[in-house]
Amino acid sequence: MTDFTLKSEKEIGEREVFVGIAETPEQKIGRLGVVTERYKHEGYLQDVGVAYSDLCAEEIVGDDGFVLLEETLPSELFKEFLGNGLLIVFKDGQQLYIDKYNWQSIPFVAQTKDGFVGSVRIILQSGKGDNPEFPLPTLTDKDIVIEDDWREKTNDIKAELSQFAKLKHTHPGVAVALLRIASIYSKRNNIDSWVATTDNLVVKLLNGVYFNFNLPKMGPSVEYLGSLSTPIFIDIERALLSAEGYESSKSTAKFIRGEDIPGFEWYTGI
Repeated sequence: MTDFTLKSEKEIGEREVFVGIAETPEQKIGRLGVVTERYKHEGYLQDVGVAYSDLCAEEIVGDDGFVLLEETLPSELFKEFLGNGLLIVFKDGQQLYIDKYNWQSIPFVAQTKDGFVGSVRIILQSGKGDNPEFPLPTLTDKDIVIEDDWREKTNDIKAELSQFAKLKHTHPGVAVALLRIASIYSKRNNIDSWVATTDNLVVKLLNGVYFNFNLPKMGPSVEYLGSLSTPIFIDIERALLSAEGYESSKSTAKFIRGEDIPGFEWYTGI
């Protein structure tokens, strides 16, 4: 592939992981389905409100979805949506967790022969289209504490890494495949770093022996969207240089950079 587009008509191999930008309604719904299932499994949605909609999921994930929610949700529920998002139950029974950043993001999805299995998105500081723009959640959420030293360092940050999730018991390479496409997309669009508020288990994974990113924490751990999470700063190049300094993560770092590495032949994407 020479671009970031998923080819839905492609026949996916038995052990292949296929990644790209979620552009079609099916791909967008598939990505949100992964996030919703994972969040439910981990108990992250226990305190999130539920809304029942007479609309179809295809309508809401489209460019006019934010406006449709504003027009159709009761005012109190829409206010709740602007806070922590909502678990929306559509008229066909489908359930998706959606927040206000959905239309301000570049969504990436991973697919295998079993269907959609992985998600990550980049929330942009400056959104796209005519929908309202919201400040990055890590830097503005009242429950997230950012230390003073980091406030100045993040003044010019352009993006936040978010909804990094994969289904359990899927291909083990899904997480690294998603990081590869997110980092390459960012580099091509002059984004050199991300902020994120990430579940502590994921932080431990990213700083562990397979990745060795050595990601710095910007503040203390807090309860965020149902889990103990920590605000972190991800300088993409610095993280990859750190990973390349360890034998256990050198190949992983080169793969994320975009190199063709033996052992990663299962991957199809940019």
